[in-house]
Amino acid sequence: MAVGIIAEYNPFHSGHEFQISEVKKIFPDAEIISVMSGNFTQRGTPAILNKFLRAELAIFGGCDLVLELPFTSAVRSAQDFARGGVNLLKNLGIIDKIVFGAEFSDLKKLQTAAKIFDEEFFHEELKNKMSAGISYAAAVTKILSESAEIDEEFLRKPNTILAVEYLRAIPKNIEPILIERVGAGYNDLNLRKNFSSASAIRAAVYEKNPDWKKISYSVNEKVLSALQAEKNSGLVNENFLFRPILSKIFTSNTEEMKKIFGMNEGLENILIKSARSAKNFFELVNAMTSRRYQTSRIKRLLLYFLMNLTAEKIFEVQNADYVKPLAFNEKGQKLLKKIRQNSNLPIVNKISKHISRRDFERGNIFESYKKNLAVDIQADNFYKILFNNA
Repeated sequence: MAVGIIAEYNPFHSGHEFQISEVKKIFPDAEIISVMSGNFTQRGTPAILNKFLRAELAIFGGCDLVLELPFTSAVRSAQDFARGGVNLLKNLGIIDKIVFGAEFSDLKKLQTAAKIFDEEFFHEELKNKMSAGISYAAAVTKILSESAEIDEEFLRKPNTILAVEYLRAIPKNIEPILIERVGAGYNDLNLRKNFSSASAIRAAVYEKNPDWKKISYSVNEKVLSALQAEKNSGLVNENFLFRPILSKIFTSNTEEMKKIFGMNEGLENILIKSARSAKNFFELVNAMTSRRYQTSRIKRLLLYFLMNLTAEKIFEVQNADYVKPLAFNEKGQKLLKKIRQNSNLPIVNKISKHISRRDFERGNIFESYKKNLAVDIQADNFYKILFNNA
């Protein structure tokens, strides 16, 4: 039985281990395939450890096969992230179940919430609430809370939001499995005795003198060792993005900027204005962040801009998936063989067999999946150049 999980493992921690152990308790014969974001995450931030290392740590933690979720699905809104992960798992041709966690444990109510998005009254209510000055996220939360009888507090939780999006995307022939999230909340920055959030672990590692003993309560020995090594060699620093972004801003015209995916509603003017006064990356992001434009959206937008990802380019490669293994064990090797037999997706074991260096440099790439893969190559190149930890 092949079970799919969509994750970031940034870094892999005790909560992830708990989820995997619960899957194996419920389904002792489960073979676990994780679709994982690459070197950049859904919120537009660089991962604290590079994708190959995170994938190896996930295998040590109980996964059998880790595949990369392409950048064009990984660095997107919750809806597109969920849809991209589910579509990739579905198109492997061997997935029986998709597992996800949430702060809210009533699967039936979450399924009701997922169906409401397709109801005619939902769109009318959404339009009315937004016309009254309520933000999109607040309006959606209000409607779902009233219609599906879910407390608004739960619907504001990141993993519950993702759970609803997963349920919207999961096809009828794949069973959704909900495992209630345990321990700290997604945005809880306090280290806990057993289950700390990935955000708390990252924040602790970034401290001048990390409390490794406290961190060790929430990660296994291999993850701890990897984080310590990364700390010693130099952690990923988002501020390294600042000067390349400034350089691109002041060498681009507004018409070019408008073509970037997500650069609408005059955001190009806000970006130029903010860049004139910002002294670092964080000031730039904060200057652009508002009730309408959340921090994660701004960070994603800056990445798209840096990589020259136009709306045309994004839509061109939508759903142009491929199977790119990052790590696997013996079971994972067998799963790859099954995927090869049951899926039409190209398997990318070696990039040079799909895209030559010359074609990449000259832009001579015509197949959609190769164009999508080229975006991953570009993102990896930025990660290596800027952070020197890949």
